[in-house]
Amino acid sequence: MLALAASSTAAAAALQVIALHTQVENLTASTSATFETGDGVPVNVGDQVKVSLIGAAMVNGASVDRVVKARFVVAAGGGNISLDRTGPGWALVNVNAAGGNGLAQLGYEVVGDYQMHADLKSGRITFKIGEAAARRAAVQPPAGREERRWLKAQNLNSMLYQAILGSAATDDAQKAGDADRIYLEGYGGVLSVAASLARRAEDLGFGRAPGARGYQERDVERVGGLYRHLLHRPQGNSEMWANDGGFRNNVVALHEKGLGAVVDSVVNAVEFRTANRIERFGPLEQR
Repeated sequence: MLALAASSTAAAAALQVIALHTQVENLTASTSATFETGDGVPVNVGDQVKVSLIGAAMVNGASVDRVVKARFVVAAGGGNISLDRTGPGWALVNVNAAGGNGLAQLGYEVVGDYQMHADLKSGRITFKIGEAAARRAAVQPPAGREERRWLKAQNLNSMLYQAILGSAATDDAQKAGDADRIYLEGYGGVLSVAASLARRAEDLGFGRAPGARGYQERDVERVGGLYRHLLHRPQGNSEMWANDGGFRNNVVALHEKGLGAVVDSVVNAVEFRTANRIERFGPLEQR
C-alpha cells in the first residue's frame, strides 16, 4: 500500500502538459488577453504587463489550464523592455521604448517537474510595440509630477481597478483622480482607493455571493482573483484553498463581512507591499 501511494504521488507530481500559451494582463490599459506562444503580443510604450505561462495540462483525462513555473529573461530588444520583477510562472514587464523595428522578446525556460515535449521547455514571447510616438506623449506626467513616481502610481491604480472592479464601466476622471491620490499619498493613497473601489464593487453586485447556500464556489473565485491580481499568486483556487488558511479565512470573510473586509486584509498585508514593491514607491504612508 505504501509503495502504491508513493508511486501515485510521484505520478501526480509530474504534470503532463501538452501545449503552452501566454496570458497577458496589461496593468496600464486594464485589459487581459491570451496568446499562442508564437504570436506577437501588441503593447505600447509606457505599458506595464504581467505575463504568465499557461499550460494545457491533462488532469483525469481532460485538458485544464495550469500556471507553468518558468524563469524569464529579456532575450532581445533590451532597450525596449525591462523586467520589473518575476515570480514562479509570471513576469512583470515594463515597455520603455520602441527602438529599432519595434520588437522585443522575453525568453522563458520551464522549471519544475512536468511531462512535456522538449520543444515546449523553452522559448520566446515576442512583443510588438506600436503607437510609440503617440503613446510616449500620452504618458508624460502633468506639470509638477515626477515621471517615475507618476507612472508607478498609474500602474498601481490600474491594478486595483482591474482586480476589484474588473470590466465594470469606470469614470476616466475618477480613475485619474485616484491615480493622483496614490501619487500624493503613497501607500496611504493605495489603501484609500482600494477601500473606495471595494464599496463601489459591492454597490454594483461584484462582492459576495448573494445566497446563504451554495455561495462558496463563487466566493472562492472572487477571492482567488484578488490574490492573483493583487498578490501575483500563481496558484489555482483549489490549491490555495487546500494549503492556505488565510485564503480560506478570506473566503469566509467575504461572505460574512463583505468585499471591503477582504480587500482591506489583502492590501494591508506585508505580502502585498512586498509583491508590489511599495517600499520602492516612497514612504509607506505618505510622500
